[in-house]
Amino acid sequence: MKRPSRFNRLALLLCLLLLPLINAHAQKDDPPKIEIGGQFSSLGIRPPNLFEGLFESATNIPSQVEPGFGGRFTYNLNSHFALEAEGNFFPHRNSTDFGTGGRVLQGQFGVKAGQRFKRFGVFGKVRPGFVSFSETETEVGRQTFGTGAQQFTFPIFEPRRKTYLATDVGGVLEFYPSRRIVTRIDAGDTIIRYHNIHLPFFSPAQSPPLTASSTTHNLQLSAGVGFRFLGPASSDDDDKSDANSAEHAPKFELGAQFTSLTFRTTFFRENFMFNTISPLRNTSTELGLGGRFSVNLNDHLALEAEVNFFPRKAAFREAGFRGDGRILQGQFGVKAGKRFEKFGIFGKARPGFVSYETMTEFLGFNPNFNPFGTSSPLILRTGRKTYFSTDLGGVFEFYPSRRILTRFDAGDTLIHYGAQTLPSLLRPFTETMRIPPELSYNLQFSAGVGFRF
Repeated sequence: MKRPSRFNRLALLLCLLLLPLINAHAQKDDPPKIEIGGQFSSLGIRPPNLFEGLFESATNIPSQVEPGFGGRFTYNLNSHFALEAEGNFFPHRNSTDFGTGGRVLQGQFGVKAGQRFKRFGVFGKVRPGFVSFSETETEVGRQTFGTGAQQFTFPIFEPRRKTYLATDVGGVLEFYPSRRIVTRIDAGDTIIRYHNIHLPFFSPAQSPPLTASSTTHNLQLSAGVGFRFLGPASSDDDDKSDANSAEHAPKFELGAQFTSLTFRTTFFRENFMFNTISPLRNTSTELGLGGRFSVNLNDHLALEAEVNFFPRKAAFREAGFRGDGRILQGQFGVKAGKRFEKFGIFGKARPGFVSYETMTEFLGFNPNFNPFGTSSPLILRTGRKTYFSTDLGGVFEFYPSRRILTRFDAGDTLIHYGAQTLPSLLRPFTETMRIPPELSYNLQFSAGVGFRF
């Protein structure tokens, strides 16, 4: 409860300090008034800890990263201050619980303030709004049982839409390839206030239902493109190209990016009743950071090397047998396409690898196993596990100047998982089951900034 109150006071103070900017006289170089754009967004949703106020030992629940997309409308009051409205939709359907569940809809409405330069701008943002879950276990009634003074009630739950207040606080980095186009990268904390969540506990018949509240901090990264219009006429200096823009692109590019990779694999569950093995799908999205180096052979063809690191140490990822822990990715290949004056469109094909920090591999049964000793019945080996991967997709680049570019990648990262042998749970210590090889198709989106020299 304390964090939101301190934050609200800070947000109010920031707005009061920025009010004088609203009445600032519009200058000749003010940006166009209206911006309309679209973006890709990754939101790391951390479910509420409903028992943090009930049990001393309650711990935080790991976050679930959700990839989504949305749109944004901005009204520029002047070069320093803007009003914004943004909506995002996260289509992955999560399992239902008492605080979250289903697909997610987000809306944020607030202010952006900062400094705008000729080719780029740096801003802070404070945007209240909401986050809405389509399928949350919600109390719809109560059932009473017992007699006399020993009557108790139990809540009845059904999946319903549940909406919570949220506040987006963070920073914005913009680049201006031309006066009418803006590329934008957002990073911030989406603070969600979960309130009045009914808990599935028995209670005396006449007592109010047990409820819980919680506030979570959720990392959100977004990247997109916008179009600007309805503004002062552009000057010759704004729209004309740099003196060397008509020449070939610089030879080398060095850049950094954030990336979102959705891992999709199949794991297998043994059915004890029918003595069968059933395949099930598993999906997990991870956020990462990385770097890239490119050599432009000419205006149409480039050689590239890219490395990404996914820092979240998640246990039992891909059902445990593909790999756990932090992930390292490397892709090395070619980019080919068409480069224009202010932007470029390319395709890419980059072989490489995806490496899991740790994996426990089953090697066989221990012939010297003694049930009364300390040895294990299984022979296991634990270590890093690396798989071959291929990155296929498209690249969209914008050139605010000859030396700077912003880049958006979207594609399919194919991961080649090999066959594996696991001990059978149906017949422990005597038989094994074989996991067949798999070619997994995994959506990956990246956005970043590069320098050309």
